[in-house]
Amino acid sequence: MAYNSETDKIDKLATDGLAGTSNSLAYRVHEIEKHFHNTERWFGIQNPQTATDWALSVSEAATMVGSYQAISGNDDYGADANDEAQVWGTADTLGSYTKLDIHDIFITAASQTTVYYLRIVYGSGTMADAITAGQYSELPIIADPAVGTGYGIVETIMMPRITIATDKIWIQAKNTTDNATIDFLVGVHGYVA
Repeated sequence: MAYNSETDKIDKLATDGLAGTSNSLAYRVHEIEKHFHNTERWFGIQNPQTATDWALSVSEAATMVGSYQAISGNDDYGADANDEAQVWGTADTLGSYTKLDIHDIFITAASQTTVYYLRIVYGSGTMADAITAGQYSELPIIADPAVGTGYGIVETIMMPRITIATDKIWIQAKNTTDNATIDFLVGVHGYVA
């Protein structure tokens, strides 16, 4: 079989960037390119938060944006009411983008200098439903200014894209100390599809 056409790429599927054949090699490479060479916007907590509006853009706020806060349980993720940080609600928007992922987190404060585990939960239903379905990523972090870790450092988060206006994002904290707090801002990448 001869492959002479310009569209006969490595995987033999026609492609033209995002308009090309879904899941072809070129399509996936273009998606990776868009992820790493993209616009990033930073968000903090909307004050006050509503049932659906949880995020406030740093660039759109009239004053400094407040940090989100997650509260731990005792050697467990916080399970009390409001222990999780509500990070992205269904009323939150990102310009004309229809999808997003949280790509980075910036720790602004922490009550403990021991290891925290952050669970980034995403889904269209409840947080409990998303956890049961395995819709989360995890990130260990130490926020100890005495040894120069955590504060002032941007940590990368890996998660799939969510659909704006449909999906939500929560972040939970786990620490050896009950009711340990960790405060943060998030960096978001937006996508049109």
